[in-house]
Amino acid sequence: MPRILYLITELDVGGAEKNLFRLAVALRDRGWDVEVAALSGRGEVGKWLAAEAIPVHYVGMDFKAGPLGFARLVRVIRAARPDILHTFLFHANVAGRLASLFARAPIVVSSVRVAERRRRSHLFMDCLTQSMVDVEVCVSEGVRQFTAARAHISQRKLVVIANPVEKPVASRPRLDVRRELGASDADVVVLSVGRLDPQKGGLYLVAAAKELLASRRALLFVVAGEGPQRPALEAAIAAASIGEHFKLLGWRRDAADLYAAADIFVLPSLWEGMSNSLLEAAASGLACVATSVEGSTEIIDQGRTGLLVPPSDSRALSTAVASLIDDAPLRRRLGLEAAAKVAAEYSLERFVSAHAALYSRLLAGGGQCGDSSTAE
Repeated sequence: MPRILYLITELDVGGAEKNLFRLAVALRDRGWDVEVAALSGRGEVGKWLAAEAIPVHYVGMDFKAGPLGFARLVRVIRAARPDILHTFLFHANVAGRLASLFARAPIVVSSVRVAERRRRSHLFMDCLTQSMVDVEVCVSEGVRQFTAARAHISQRKLVVIANPVEKPVASRPRLDVRRELGASDADVVVLSVGRLDPQKGGLYLVAAAKELLASRRALLFVVAGEGPQRPALEAAIAAASIGEHFKLLGWRRDAADLYAAADIFVLPSLWEGMSNSLLEAAASGLACVATSVEGSTEIIDQGRTGLLVPPSDSRALSTAVASLIDDAPLRRRLGLEAAAKVAAEYSLERFVSAHAALYSRLLAGGGQCGDSSTAE
């Protein structure tokens, strides 16, 4: 079977890293020859890969390493002799493309995981190096359209393969987790999961919570995640005097238990790619409210599998959440429909098969994947 080398920026636990792990293991099990390399660090996912007997190369490529780090990357690619080099995340995308010129990787694939509205330099570098890549895999149609328009990437190089989801399995009883969170039997628990970063729109959730708590007290807002915006969020929660009803949990390894304990899931992002937490919440059967950004508009059919609101609009967010707080049958219906949709359209089997089919087309066509914008 052909040889594939996956290159990723790092192997800490995150959406891209977990999906790379799933893909590497599944293709290995199908008989593909798979290796993985990480530019920096080691990370928990590296241990997962090692436990699966998948070779992992740690390049040690950082600012301190300078040209030596790049030279090590070239050596890793040469030693692996891949038929396809597939890179994940921005730094690996750029470094892998440049290194492939020296390592002579015959086919280069990159993954674009977000509609990057903050760092224009990322778009510039993507455009500047597009001649070095054969295909860019976008995690949603929204990301594909954004990348074509804003990074000026040729449409023939862009395909869509959406993130997969597997239904989270809770390890503890729902009531036990709710008691740990401080929720009473009467409380409606509103959950959000994601990095505490301005992109995720956390301040708009705080503002919406303040408005909702002005007329409803049997509410508990729970946010799982960590990041640079935590001080600003803590200050906003304190200023709104809602600390008793709004908890920042930090990073949690028990997201499945949190989904099972919650009643409503909210994703107030200002932009996205294809949110893994939204997929997991939907797979768990939670009623979801999300902003109408990339990926989310493909997961949620308005009024059928969830509710969509404009980004940066706390009033619209609070109105949508209020409609679910006050209507338990609606919550159940939206949750059931969402779970059915993601089970049918975002399975791991579909994700793996789409990549395998893409690789086969590229190998057969000498780096050309055809005209389709979506890989099935």
